[in-house]
Amino acid sequence: MSRSEIPSRRVVLKGALAAGALSAVPGLAHAAPPGVSHRNPLVERRADPYIHRHTDGRYYFTATAPEYDRIILRRSRTLRGLANAEESVIWKKHTSGDMGAHIWAPEIHHIDGKWYIYFAAGRADDVWKIRVWVLENESPDPFRGTWTEKGRITTAWDTFSLDATTFTHRGTRYLAWAQHEPDIDNNTGVFLSEMANPWTLTGPQVRLTTPEFDWECVGFKVNEGPAVIKRGGRIFMSYSASATDHHYCVGLLTADARDDLLDPATWTKSPEPVFSSNEATGQYGPGHNSFTVAEDGHTDVLVYHARQYKEITGDPLNDPNRHTRIQKLGWKQDGTPDFGVPVADSPVRDVRATTRYTMTAFTNSSESNMYVYQSADALTYTLLKGPAYTPPSGLIRDPSLFKHTDGYYYIVHTTNWTGNTIGFARSRDRTSWQFFAQHTLPVSGLARTWAPEWFVDADGSVHVVVSLDTTNTSVFRPHLLTAANASLTAWTAPQPVAGLDRANYIDTFVVRDGGKYHAITKQETTKYLEHAVADRLAGPYTFTGTGNWAGWGSWREGPALVRLDNGGWRIYFDGYAEKKYYYSDSLDGLRTWTPIRQLPQLSGFARHFTVLREQV
Repeated sequence: MSRSEIPSRRVVLKGALAAGALSAVPGLAHAAPPGVSHRNPLVERRADPYIHRHTDGRYYFTATAPEYDRIILRRSRTLRGLANAEESVIWKKHTSGDMGAHIWAPEIHHIDGKWYIYFAAGRADDVWKIRVWVLENESPDPFRGTWTEKGRITTAWDTFSLDATTFTHRGTRYLAWAQHEPDIDNNTGVFLSEMANPWTLTGPQVRLTTPEFDWECVGFKVNEGPAVIKRGGRIFMSYSASATDHHYCVGLLTADARDDLLDPATWTKSPEPVFSSNEATGQYGPGHNSFTVAEDGHTDVLVYHARQYKEITGDPLNDPNRHTRIQKLGWKQDGTPDFGVPVADSPVRDVRATTRYTMTAFTNSSESNMYVYQSADALTYTLLKGPAYTPPSGLIRDPSLFKHTDGYYYIVHTTNWTGNTIGFARSRDRTSWQFFAQHTLPVSGLARTWAPEWFVDADGSVHVVVSLDTTNTSVFRPHLLTAANASLTAWTAPQPVAGLDRANYIDTFVVRDGGKYHAITKQETTKYLEHAVADRLAGPYTFTGTGNWAGWGSWREGPALVRLDNGGWRIYFDGYAEKKYYYSDSLDGLRTWTPIRQLPQLSGFARHFTVLREQV
């Protein structure tokens, strides 16, 4: 967003920024390397878009609504899913006083276990007295809990300011934002400061860039909308320039990641815009971008807004048709970002997602080899690779699969009939697997460690539910481990799962549905799969289905559940006494189930597996 508060005259920033470090040829647009197809526009009539990919694997989207009166939020497992995701209004402007007008450029960030939204707002009685404000939500789910107003970001001057973003570097959190500097004849420059907490600045506040080139001064002298991406030992900060019509464009600052980011001389500035209007693709005024990452966990994605026409009647800020768009961000041979050109509109049919189900299993023929299968319907599976992985030693029974936020697929598995370890392996492509770790559980007297299963909670935390025999009597209790870091190399000590620790329960699989945690677990004495429910992952659990409650019969084990496209659940389990594998479906929140049927082709061959559902 930009708006003039002061008279305009051109000011040149001297020194390192004026020199420019990135070469650019006027009028020449670099096409980014080909990438995955995206729907464009992604979300119509949403400007200043920001997409945060959280540790729960979901994308959280917010942007400026053209009414300038509210903050909205969407989420989806996929980028393209944001187009049709339900939109919630999580905050509305005040009817008087501060935060009463021009609600602009929200960004959502997850910091130290809490959610924060940074946004700009004017006063109800002075709509151009725009400042940066902060909301906080302590709930793991930003669609729930309470958004608390933490107040205004206090800057060195009480002047027009907006477009705040935050990032960390070498353990320090920074805020970058746009502001009018007194005694400087421009509209806004971009500033940087360290933060004492998510709503308080500390130390010097330094100007990184001010409008100086002709392309930054069309209509208004504006540098605004900073966004940060790191790669190859450098930090890149994009920003937007000029008025919000077809002259709006993106510039770029670059810093060596080893240098002091609060020294303006650290930053160099491209002498030409790196992203601008394109007649050939029919996109005008691209800007106020952010960056995210594709579903594969490593492909960078450029998020921005643009219009589909050039001519605007009246003030561009009153034209609502700035649409959110996304495209792959390329990288040049010199290691700098290749923004390319704003891509042309693409029809919805080109980007329709398909569902893929991946199964990891051991088989009747081998306890030392893992096989990988895939399916489009969670019913008919074809072999992707088998054997796909053999651990360096021991067994690979009960392999459980999930995809982590680092882009890798991980399995955790039983390593032997007796012992106190679980094994880990990982893969980028589901076919080539590498040993990752063998973790020893620090539990006194632990004799058997069986059937570990992944569980990723709504807050993104990663857990393993595993069956432990701590008395060497083949009596098992489910225990819970939690990853102590994002690299999955450290784990908490196992703790018994409350409510499931009073009898002999094994092969426990947990899912979350309807705000509750549902555990399907084998009662080892009766051989039935039973159902327990809790408000917390660690329990206490209360049994809602015991004995033959679901009609599945007894002598069942190895349950694995997966969500279906129709919103229901499918459970797979091993009828090991009959040497058959079965499945059953529920469409009412795991309360009732269809009669069991044999799993085609794999029944009698695949053993104790899990299934991962993805949109690809």
